[in-house]
Amino acid sequence: MTPTFETALAAFNAEKWSQASAAFTTLYQADQRPELNRYLAVSLYHNQQFLAAEQIAAENDGAYLVSAEWFTWRITIALQNQQFIFARELCALPQAASWQAQELPRIVAAEERAQTALVATQRVIAKQFYHLGDVPLREQQRRLLRAHQLPLADFLKGTQYLLVDPFLHPLLRATLLEELFRLRVKMTVQVHWLDEQQHTVSTAQLEGVFAGSAAQQALTYLQEQIAQNNPGLAANVRQTLNLQLMMLYPFADKIVTHPRAWVDWLAGRPLDQSLPESAVNQIKTWQSRLAKHLETLFAAANGEKSEN
Repeated sequence: MTPTFETALAAFNAEKWSQASAAFTTLYQADQRPELNRYLAVSLYHNQQFLAAEQIAAENDGAYLVSAEWFTWRITIALQNQQFIFARELCALPQAASWQAQELPRIVAAEERAQTALVATQRVIAKQFYHLGDVPLREQQRRLLRAHQLPLADFLKGTQYLLVDPFLHPLLRATLLEELFRLRVKMTVQVHWLDEQQHTVSTAQLEGVFAGSAAQQALTYLQEQIAQNNPGLAANVRQTLNLQLMMLYPFADKIVTHPRAWVDWLAGRPLDQSLPESAVNQIKTWQSRLAKHLETLFAAANGEKSEN
């Protein structure tokens, strides 16, 4: 018999964690609403299924920004899985401002415990992270995920080094730079960018990948002019556009100077005839350059060998 929310909640309140986990799992499979996500993740945590709890909670992190109690639970689950960088990013969200002072000391303490109790593991993760550019792309992605288990100081040290590593895939360099934005750290870093030049970037000046003017204009145009008539095409364009904007981070506004034409190009639509030839050439040049990096990315996703 399918459990009701009331019976699942009764098991939760009675601290019958195995029963509550099973009941909320069944309910959540049928309805992924935030409330069920929260109760399921906490039930799994109490049932000592820590990794499962993290996986479920990560499906809807925003569900835990509703109260101090639930926010504390999200941080607790993250720390149990040594997800220190994520926990700090969550604390840095504007919605979490009133809870930051309470939770940051817990994160620092957890990092310190890990450095003491997991010395060998932490050393391996750090070493692999610092040498990210030495391995194929799929392994780079795996190591980057593991690096979230590093204390902030070690993560920042590795990130600064990797941002100037020309052998790292541009998407991963951009991902690391955006991590600094999400952590709201204030520092000046050097970044090896797509133009093969090093740029000085102040992290305090960064904004989100999709917050820039070019990104906003492109996404609005895509939604209003293409998605209405051809949602399938719009979805494919959006996927490619997202990856392009990520790789162009944080200089997309300097490259995507004609956002509508950029989207038209991706959608295979004719470009505006009034567009200057120089603008058309710039779009062609950058689309070609980005396509090569995307080819590498998709090859890695498919398990094929490809150069970075």
